[in-house]
Amino acid sequence: MIRFCLLLLFFSASHVPALSQKLTGNVIDALDKAYIDKVLVVNLSNNDSTITNERGYFRVSGASGDSLHFSKDNYIPNTILVGEQTHFVTQIYFNARLLPTFDVYANEFRIPFQVGNVSGMKSLGNRPTGPGKIYTGLANNPSLQPGLTLDGPFSYFMKSERHKREYAKKLDILSRKKDYLEVIQSDSVMTALKETFLLGDRELDSLIVAFNLENQYHQFLDMNRVQVEKLLLEFFQIHAYRKKY
Repeated sequence: MIRFCLLLLFFSASHVPALSQKLTGNVIDALDKAYIDKVLVVNLSNNDSTITNERGYFRVSGASGDSLHFSKDNYIPNTILVGEQTHFVTQIYFNARLLPTFDVYANEFRIPFQVGNVSGMKSLGNRPTGPGKIYTGLANNPSLQPGLTLDGPFSYFMKSERHKREYAKKLDILSRKKDYLEVIQSDSVMTALKETFLLGDRELDSLIVAFNLENQYHQFLDMNRVQVEKLLLEFFQIHAYRKKY
């Protein structure tokens, strides 16, 4: 009972940042916003290092004021200074200075006669339009030269623009899960759970995985810290004691 009361007091005061913490984040390509794996991440202040996985994810120990260095073959290295934030989305640029130049040639294709509009296609003005749509035919085209019309800027269809839109969605999800990430990534919270429920590292990790799976239908979106802590505490009260007894 005493341990349980101490844990409640800890959650109420856990908004104070811990001195020792884990720094996490993702490394992406600065141009197409795709995740980059096998990037070497080094904390220059304590020499802790790791390699990013296929989602560009990394996790190293550190604190405010440390410097994180990111490097990979054929990419320009980048170094950032750690502030109050503990999760980073870092960009590195592909080093294209050594890539060879090349020219592309093509033949112009034309229809060698003009007999009016015999294609049967409606003009663009008579068809419904909308952003992101592609239409056959060209506007103001008396020569009936074949082609496509893109509704909206051409950049909308580029791979880099798609990655930017996906990246913006991921940032939005991260911002909506901010309080959950602060709780689940806090070393002090994990230490309090282990001491209260007498758990080892492996038992704690398996319970955290089970906690996330149980709540995957809402993924903690738009929950505040109090709500996340309440769910976490109730889960451990049920499942941690069940594993012990």
